[in-house]
Amino acid sequence: MKCIYLHFRNPFFMPPIKKSVALLIFLLFYPVILFVSVGYFYSGEIKYFIKEIVEFFIFTGVVYTLGIVITRGVFRLFWFYLASFFLFVIAFFKTAFYYLYQSKLTISAFYIIFETTGAESSGYLYTYYNRFLIILTLISFTVLFLCWMQLGVLYKKERKWFYLPSLNKKGYLTYLILFVSIVGATIFVHQKLKPHNILFLAKDAYVSYKEAQKLFQTKLVEPNNSHIKNVSAHDAPQTYVVIIGESTSARNMGLYGYYRNTNPLLSEIKDELFIFTDVISPHTHTISSLNKMLSLANYENPDVLHCGSIVQLANAAGFSTYWLSNQQPIGINETLVTSISRAAKEQIFTNALINKQLDYDEVLLPHLEKLLKYPDDKKVIFIHLYGTHLVYKFSYPSHFGIFTDTPQTKFPSTRSFEQINHYDNSIVYNDFIVRSIIEKVRATNQNAYVMYFSDHGDEVFQDMDFVGHSEYHGSNPMYEIPFIIWTSEKFREFNPHVNLFSRFLDRKYMLDDLIHSFSDLSQIKFNQFQPERSIFNEQFKYRNRMLNSRVNFDDR
Repeated sequence: MKCIYLHFRNPFFMPPIKKSVALLIFLLFYPVILFVSVGYFYSGEIKYFIKEIVEFFIFTGVVYTLGIVITRGVFRLFWFYLASFFLFVIAFFKTAFYYLYQSKLTISAFYIIFETTGAESSGYLYTYYNRFLIILTLISFTVLFLCWMQLGVLYKKERKWFYLPSLNKKGYLTYLILFVSIVGATIFVHQKLKPHNILFLAKDAYVSYKEAQKLFQTKLVEPNNSHIKNVSAHDAPQTYVVIIGESTSARNMGLYGYYRNTNPLLSEIKDELFIFTDVISPHTHTISSLNKMLSLANYENPDVLHCGSIVQLANAAGFSTYWLSNQQPIGINETLVTSISRAAKEQIFTNALINKQLDYDEVLLPHLEKLLKYPDDKKVIFIHLYGTHLVYKFSYPSHFGIFTDTPQTKFPSTRSFEQINHYDNSIVYNDFIVRSIIEKVRATNQNAYVMYFSDHGDEVFQDMDFVGHSEYHGSNPMYEIPFIIWTSEKFREFNPHVNLFSRFLDRKYMLDDLIHSFSDLSQIKFNQFQPERSIFNEQFKYRNRMLNSRVNFDDR
């Protein structure tokens, strides 16, 4: 059978391109076609999307051309097998990211990936891997399989293509031209399109992440920090408990006006609580939020590494500090939040040796009882809950599954009904945990308070057809969090100004200033304390609540 040639010739001293080779070139560049055809419908900024297309096309060409320059024969075949798989995976990852977040990959996204544990990864896939992504996976890998088949056929029938250019004077000139092209294209991408290249992005993210992690190990893990100076506090016996929730939005809490009674136990003692109604988190992800909440860093001064932490402040004020957590301390690398906790006198991680969430938050309660009995006159206990973490149905025992009816939502579907019910049930269980902690502290009959807030909220089909949290979407429920204070009778006796708090409940506040409120409530003074940044202080001044996108939350 005669070979049919296309009506153009390859400029690099090669024979005319056959249809079989043209088909292979189409299949090899299919990742670019996939990304363009699907990503276009979900891209928010066309200008940046076009740049990403150009970068991905050049990058694909460089990868394949590199194989032509450094390999020959069967080694070139294997190069094309591996390169095509690599590019298909990148195309799928980039396309899926656009589909989920309408945004390109960023360094912050890689930070989250580096900090993610195995349990979080499985929960993420369980929640977001829907029918569209399944179809996209099948199509992508079907085409990849066809590409590999075509490579095999071409190698058997047209083996000369895997040895071109020839090793003669013209051939060496071709190799030189190809090599120069590779170098030139790489320099161009690095200088002009670097933020859009996944390899450069991942490398920069990993390098900066490791540098940050190294600095955290030397700065914030120490019991004391030289940046915190002139600390003073009362010497009277005191016991303070700070509860850090996870993914709990005030929007779904009965205490904040939600139509379902998701806080039956806290509602029973509502008159004993100070429920601040307009508090937001600085970010929609745990890492970035808690790095600011638990340190002197804030929107205006985001440099966490050169600030002291809330744990170090308590240490300097003469408190014995304890960190009790049902979150995993280890991800791909030790998490930055865990580094902050290492400044505490003692750390207890109930979920440290397993790769998925097996124990519910009530596993923390016996440890809390033990810590409360420690003889320290002054102690601060930080409790990091698993909270209402994805996957919601795994964050509470089955007997807390009280909501099974059809919930209210602007986005009705079987999936939204199921997720809302699971999320609301997890909040009911979280209500039980917080109330249990309060009761255990109350039983000590000490000068004590309990502070509860969440690192961020979740969007669960409230303002948009989405479940979870994402800085790219950044809907209000992802930022709106509970901030609740319970105080003992003895605490109110020692701190009569607490009665003023009822006047402050509607203050607009962002928890990147938490350390100032914590120190104010705990009667701790230090050089950097700013009363205007404490939600409990009469000198409080409203400041613009600027989000990561440089947008004022109150102007949205």
